Amino acid sequence: MMRAVAGAVLSLYPKAWRDRYGEEVADLIASRPVRLRTVTDLAAGAADAWLHHRRIPGARPLRLPLAAVLVAGVYALWLLWGPAVRDASGLRFPWEQAAEAGWLFRTATSCFVAAGAMTLLSPWQLGIAARAAGKQAPYGVAARATGRRVLLTALAVAFPIGLVLLTYAGLALGWGHPVAALGGAMTGGFFVPALMALVLPLPLTAMASPLMAGAARAAGRSLAVAAVLNAIAWLAVAGLLALGMRDGSAWYVAAVAAGALTSIGVAALVARTALGRSPHDPAVLPEHPPLGPTRL
Repeated sequence: MMRAVAGAVLSLYPKAWRDRYGEEVADLIASRPVRLRTVTDLAAGAADAWLHHRRIPGARPLRLPLAAVLVAGVYALWLLWGPAVRDASGLRFPWEQAAEAGWLFRTATSCFVAAGAMTLLSPWQLGIAARAAGKQAPYGVAARATGRRVLLTALAVAFPIGLVLLTYAGLALGWGHPVAALGGAMTGGFFVPALMALVLPLPLTAMASPLMAGAARAAGRSLAVAAVLNAIAWLAVAGLLALGMRDGSAWYVAAVAAGALTSIGVAALVARTALGRSPHDPAVLPEHPPLGPTRL
């Protein structure tokens, strides 16, 4: 019985570790009595192997699909919006700190709005680049094909972007559940990363064209500015939370902190991905494409 459990625990080790050491350890288990301590040692070894996965010879770095990480992050923000925003109505700011609270509120709101605007304006650079690249021979055909793919991608994400904007506008105007000043200040932080994640496929699609790689990097810089503005806005929210801390519970502070970290993390991931090095560099393109084998 314990031998079978030890074999099951052995299968929990990383594949690179099992390929290199699995048979040797399995033979060792088969040749000796297996006790509870053996199983616990194997379990601890499995945890250590995963923690130091990169040190295993031949191991590949662990990579999670980008889309899965972004979807999980945006979904987490939607779940955290309720406990972080709606429960803010219980916080009260002392009258002597009203000026500081007002300044922080305006800073957070303005930065979140500016981050959303930068996110929505970033694809315009791709449209201008696609129109200009389509007129440049002899690369016009390939550029127009990439432009059509960018257009189709834009049409695919237009509806969810509109839905996010409509929801954000409704909450900002007080539709549905009313929110207090602090909740209104931080609402943008739960929607800007979703907009950034929806816009991200556009520069990634544009990078397929050498003539549009520069515009894709420019769009990535706009998304990076949006990520910075999002982080600054959350700092202002942290100041507001500190002013009203006397009425806030530990659970509420934890919800806001989790929302802030998730929002900043998703925005930073989008910006880092959009700023990734393009496989094409327009500066090294030849003046004309090769027309056939060169004759000597």
